[in-house]
Amino acid sequence: MRYTRLLSLLFLSALMFAISRDAQAQSWDWNRDAARAQFQSFNVFMQNHPWIAKKLWEKPERVNDRDFVNDNKELKQWLEDHPAAAGAFHEDPAGFMERERHFEVYGRDFSAGNGLRSELARFDWFLDGHPDIRHDLVRHPRLVDDGRYLDRHPDLSEFLYRHPEVRSELEEHPRDFMAREGRY
Repeated sequence: MRYTRLLSLLFLSALMFAISRDAQAQSWDWNRDAARAQFQSFNVFMQNHPWIAKKLWEKPERVNDRDFVNDNKELKQWLEDHPAAAGAFHEDPAGFMERERHFEVYGRDFSAGNGLRSELARFDWFLDGHPDIRHDLVRHPRLVDDGRYLDRHPDLSEFLYRHPEVRSELEEHPRDFMAREGRY
């Protein structure tokens, strides 16, 4: 009886840990300012630690290798200091590193305010976090004019409200704008 209770307790603990880690990774939203700030911090970390960056580029899943992380105290500290980003990194190492590449190339545009290019970069960033919306808009860009669609996708509605240049471009040149976004 005692052995069964111990096994049940161990199983429950493991399950709670898995759910907690999964919930933390799912709560990562690339489009929130706090997430961008953490990602910018990661970008700076990678620039300041080229050896670690090289190793993570070669094999992103090293972030889940306990020995690698423990041997690289700076990385361990960064992961501990940025739990939401760390959860997303642990959940999808290759995807996270792809975002790092994207940020390295386009990141400065997000704060520089250089017109349509900057807005296109923001829209690409938004769609990266909403693949279902990207899929729909690639096929039917005029959905941005469909009130029912926007009601079902309040994140898109809010994004378009905050970025009227994107809405305007989508309304005036829907296919061209989505094609440009696709090249990001």
